[in-house]
Amino acid sequence: MINIAINGFGRIGRSVARAVLTREDTKDLRIVAINDVCDWEILSYLLEHDSTHGILPNAPTFLNNALHFSHNALPPIATLNYKDSQNLDFAALGADIVLESSGVFLDSQSLTHHCQKGVKKVILCASPQDSMPIFAKGVNEANYKGERIFSNASCTANALAPLCKVIEREFGIESASFCITHSYTNEQSLLDSVYPNDKRRSRAAAQNIIPTHTGATATLTRLLPALQGKVGGHSVRVPVSNVLLLDITLIFSSHTDIDTLNACIINASKGEMKDIIGIDSKSGVSSDFVGNPHSVVFAPDLSYIVNGNMARIMAWCDNEWGYANRVLDMVKICANA
Repeated sequence: MINIAINGFGRIGRSVARAVLTREDTKDLRIVAINDVCDWEILSYLLEHDSTHGILPNAPTFLNNALHFSHNALPPIATLNYKDSQNLDFAALGADIVLESSGVFLDSQSLTHHCQKGVKKVILCASPQDSMPIFAKGVNEANYKGERIFSNASCTANALAPLCKVIEREFGIESASFCITHSYTNEQSLLDSVYPNDKRRSRAAAQNIIPTHTGATATLTRLLPALQGKVGGHSVRVPVSNVLLLDITLIFSSHTDIDTLNACIINASKGEMKDIIGIDSKSGVSSDFVGNPHSVVFAPDLSYIVNGNMARIMAWCDNEWGYANRVLDMVKICANA
């Protein structure tokens, strides 16, 4: 049994918990404790009632500082309310691996104390702000050598990197530019409100298409160093609650045609990228991919090539559920390393 603790029970923390509680292959995973600064009566309610992902089948009840489940086989999960993570002792509650999903503690120094108290591994569920190692399933997990603290990258990097890895190997990438059409997130405001250092992101999330920056470029090039200096991009926040759309323009080192490009990605989705890259074969729109567990879902009918070596491709990603599933994949990998 792999015992997990979660620090931060927002959109990603709750998605990870839902995946542990509902995935068929997670019977060897157990959440022993969750810490969040918010009211646990409300957090319990939000775990069960999710406006995007629906009702959780095994209804949780908050009682005596623990989450209890209607399914008797699910043991209670201890709930904590510490603001200062230094006060946490997840090892004392039996945790082997800590998932840091608060969005606050983004470097190795702020996470080391978990290991000092006896936790075996810490996975940051975001891009790091330091030189912490970064691993993503389907991209570079073979390079994992037992590092005790590492990042699982961001949802956007997990979506971009598998496609870029396949394309770089088959055709070579001279340069690439991407735009991420991204759902709004909790850091934005429903009404105009000051957002530090970003005037556009200060505007109402549900009323506007909002161009903004993204850290995906830096994370992508750390996952795929061969792309260093060759790729750049930005993001556009739009009024939907979940799912992103990648729009990538690439200049190849060699000429190809659209059938060869599409076949390359489709074949990878059936082989080395099985369960990582999915295929949109039914002309989907964003709501069709809510709850899709792949890192990215390629849309072959939206691809085209200009002059033999410039390509444009598009792909979907459930930035909550897809990412939560990759976090659990890396939990299993690091626990068995």
